[in-house]
Amino acid sequence: MRAFLFGFVWFGILGSFTAFLAWKIASGEGNGGHVVVASVATAVLLLSLWVAYGRMQDLFVVPPNLHPYFNARLPGCSLTSGTELLKESRALDSLVAVAGLKRIGEFISDDDFFDGSGPTWHQAGDGVATFEMLLKRFDSHPSVKAAENDLKSILDRLLFAQANGIGFCLLLRDIHVTNQMEWEQRKGFC
Repeated sequence: MRAFLFGFVWFGILGSFTAFLAWKIASGEGNGGHVVVASVATAVLLLSLWVAYGRMQDLFVVPPNLHPYFNARLPGCSLTSGTELLKESRALDSLVAVAGLKRIGEFISDDDFFDGSGPTWHQAGDGVATFEMLLKRFDSHPSVKAAENDLKSILDRLLFAQANGIGFCLLLRDIHVTNQMEWEQRKGFC
């Protein structure tokens, strides 16, 4: 909120000052000094707008992530990031391989949203076993530490799914959320 307020004041003052100078020049009251100051103020305003545009884009760019997806509706759909889980998935898969459990990569759905093929559903219990083992047996491993929040968040949802016989998969995403159209096409839920 402070950044928004700063931007509002900054662009308000700078824009007003630039408009005032442009009015002075256009009405014939300005001199050569006004033109120079107006040019500098306009350049600063345009540069500020360019920087602000770049910062605004950063607010809406989401890094690729792994998002849990279920074949029935779960209460309390959360916005699980999954960004760290994706970053650390290869290292986590090597830890899981030692225990003989399903790797995280095996839970990623291979469906194609555009051709209408549905997700590959997995038993929530398999996911619970994998995620619990990582959090308990390898809790001090750097990759588990890095992805700990994602692992815990997804495990919480998997425990509910397991108790209710709900299947799941992980979707490779470039956004955090799913929507009704996608639910209808994939026949699943966030």
